[in-house]
Amino acid sequence: MGVVINFILSEALIIPIIVALIRIKKIDKIYYPLLVLFLIGILSELASFICINAFKTNAPVIKIYSLVECCIILYQLYLWKNATRYRPMFIALGLVCVIFWVVETIVFKNINTFSPYFRVFYAFVIVLLCINQINAMMFYQNVTLLKNPVFIICLAFIILFLYQIILEASFFIGSDKSEVANKIIMGFSYINFFINLMCAAGIYFIGGNKDDPYNRYFNGR
Repeated sequence: MGVVINFILSEALIIPIIVALIRIKKIDKIYYPLLVLFLIGILSELASFICINAFKTNAPVIKIYSLVECCIILYQLYLWKNATRYRPMFIALGLVCVIFWVVETIVFKNINTFSPYFRVFYAFVIVLLCINQINAMMFYQNVTLLKNPVFIICLAFIILFLYQIILEASFFIGSDKSEVANKIIMGFSYINFFINLMCAAGIYFIGGNKDDPYNRYFNGR
């Protein structure tokens, strides 16, 4: 029953996709990697649900999706940076993440088993980049950022990936050895549902305020 509930909550990704389809004419192409990520996310959740029921593990799906998610988010954050001088840094980060994944998954041949190291590493990288993005935005806007799509989505990523770090630590400890760890693991689906609502809100506000100082900077690329 828990697997079914988790699957239903995870499919809340359909909410930001529906919002995106409704507002597709107002969505700048710079947000397209994010929309692609949502679509891949739904396919990943569906594949995970099938694998769990058929093979009792979704480790290969999670591992492949983690690499794809990492690369797409890095590319999206690079686009939001709106400066070519950051390209070498993002290319280097991307290469490091890919090498890390290959070593953990291919070299050590553990594609069918869960390992927390890569998921913790790239989650930490994304959290730092999102914090940096929000700090940069504050120089361009003196009023509230609550209706700024980049701010909302970066904040959602910070919450999601901080929790992912905690989640992976719980898996490392072992949910069968700690009631607290088990609750943290079970709570991830609810956090994920909340994050999807935040992303839907972020997409809704895309193109909403053309006079926003940060949007003027953003659209001046």
